[in-house]
Amino acid sequence: MRSVIGAFPEAAVPLVEVSNDRERLEVNEEAAALLSKLDCAVCPVAVVGLYRSGKSSLLNFLNGRQRGFAVGPSVSRCTRGVWVYGRPLIQRLGDGSECAVVLLDTEGIGGLEADAQYDTRIFALSALLAGSLVYNSVGSIDETAIAQLSFVAQLSKHVRFKAPPASGGSARPELGPRRSSSVEMEAEEDAARLSAYMPTFTWVVRDFALELVDASGETLTADEYLELSLKPQKGYEAAVLERNRLRHMLTSFFPNRSCHTLVRPVSDERKLQRIDELEVGALRPEFVAGVENLRDALFAPETLKPKTICAGGAPIRGAAYVELVRQYVDAINSGGVPVISSAWDHVSRVECRHAAEDALALYLDHLAAHRHQVNTQHAPVEADALDLAASRAARLALEAFDRRAVGDFGHEARADLETKLHAKTADLLKANLRASDRFCEDLANKLYVDVVWADLSALSNAPDPRAAIGESPADLAAGLAASWAELRRRYAARAKGPAKDAALLRFSAEKWPESTHELVRRIEARHDHEAQQEHDRLVKLKGELAEVEGSKEARAKILDDAQQSLVQTQMEKARAEARNAAVAKQLDQAREKERQTRAHLEAKLGDLELEIQRLHNQLAQQQASASRLDDRDAGTADVVGGKGGCKCSVS
Repeated sequence: MRSVIGAFPEAAVPLVEVSNDRERLEVNEEAAALLSKLDCAVCPVAVVGLYRSGKSSLLNFLNGRQRGFAVGPSVSRCTRGVWVYGRPLIQRLGDGSECAVVLLDTEGIGGLEADAQYDTRIFALSALLAGSLVYNSVGSIDETAIAQLSFVAQLSKHVRFKAPPASGGSARPELGPRRSSSVEMEAEEDAARLSAYMPTFTWVVRDFALELVDASGETLTADEYLELSLKPQKGYEAAVLERNRLRHMLTSFFPNRSCHTLVRPVSDERKLQRIDELEVGALRPEFVAGVENLRDALFAPETLKPKTICAGGAPIRGAAYVELVRQYVDAINSGGVPVISSAWDHVSRVECRHAAEDALALYLDHLAAHRHQVNTQHAPVEADALDLAASRAARLALEAFDRRAVGDFGHEARADLETKLHAKTADLLKANLRASDRFCEDLANKLYVDVVWADLSALSNAPDPRAAIGESPADLAAGLAASWAELRRRYAARAKGPAKDAALLRFSAEKWPESTHELVRRIEARHDHEAQQEHDRLVKLKGELAEVEGSKEARAKILDDAQQSLVQTQMEKARAEARNAAVAKQLDQAREKERQTRAHLEAKLGDLELEIQRLHNQLAQQQASASRLDDRDAGTADVVGGKGGCKCSVS
């Protein structure tokens, strides 16, 4: 916030400028851009009063300096339109939160270029833009001073709480007088409601030289002096009734009012004309003390009044305040009357939309690292960690929305935001599930090659097949089961994300039969190779023996030996078949164990699928709830429209 305040220039900046012919108002974009960056409650304090009555110099004193707004001794108006002092003051509200006090100086009322309607429009705009309105006058609160506030009596003609009903051409002529009476009653009711939306009113009486005592000599406070001056006068003459009407309008429009008196700052008239050049030490101590009391009263946490979008509503921030200024200026430029409810409805919609957009951006920003990891790097996040991060991001987003959203459209915008947050969370969880499935499948395939397939290959490459995995067929089957156990151990240590159990179950169902078939094939191939080698060796030996003996007996002996060798080979084959049968039995036992393991994993997968279905059902219920809320709000809007509710356009 300090950097934002530092961006304001140390000078007066026009907020609402006036064309030379005083027909159009225009929002100054430089001031609008600066104010829009205030991300805290805005407390506008506007100083109004007659021209050349010292409004700008008073505002300089309130700001704690004597230079800022132009102050001069001429009889022309120094300030045109509405100006904002360069740097707002950072103060605290009653709840301890920070606020920005924006000091506004307004064009002086009356003077050589006076135009009653123009002056009333400027005063009305100042009242609409202010949270606290300071009326600056000189001398005392007498009939002349009160009469100079006559434009307040016209305030209800220049500001309305709600738009008047549209006049239709189908009304019957005989209903004209009755309709006129109804419109007048509605106008009176509208004016009565305006008081709840008016700023606090502080009457500052400059160059005050009277003694604050009543008719009996009792000491009065400044507030009591104001109330005594605004008491209705006795009498029924036209002049008395008019004066009482003005008093009634003042007290009705500004029920929250106070008064402060300030003595003349210096005695020397020449110094007074260059008051902005004097040091504080050159001012009268009573004046300095009075200014400090006024500052304390205006800026005290319990009295500071932030601008709100409706009576008793949440304070608005800089961007919403600028939007409100634009609405009022557009209404005045269109030739109509600023309608408070219409302007606030528009600001509420705009501010709630911006609040929802910023809250969604905040949610995405808090999950940026997880989204990059899942969507770009395709690296899964553990389900519990991602759920916790998404829940925290959604909570922070909703809290940010609640701090900024204002007006009647907050509930609708919040419900829409919650729907979008749920959708974004669901998308992220789905993406994480896909990333987890890919990651775990790749991991299982790698471990299968590194562990199971490596052990199967060792069986084929070892000089002694029994030395590779085990010494018997049973040991070979047990070795394969141990390889799978090692695979599952390494997988459990490295697998990530919500799909790790389902991915392992699917992989095991595919690869376990493949590995057992490969083990049997390799054992049978090695046994066949060994039998062929033994048979070839015996044949060679018998041939050599026959050549050495060279006789029939020898050949007969060789034949007999060959027959015996054949018998032995057949016996060896039988033993090999027995060994194979033992291996097959071990494999059957291993398959049964795998079937039991698979059944356990399938049961666990079923539980996971039920949990996923429960989450889908919960999301569907939330979306249905949001949809019902939208339908209900739409129905409410139809009812309001049917009853002739507030329209935002200004005719």
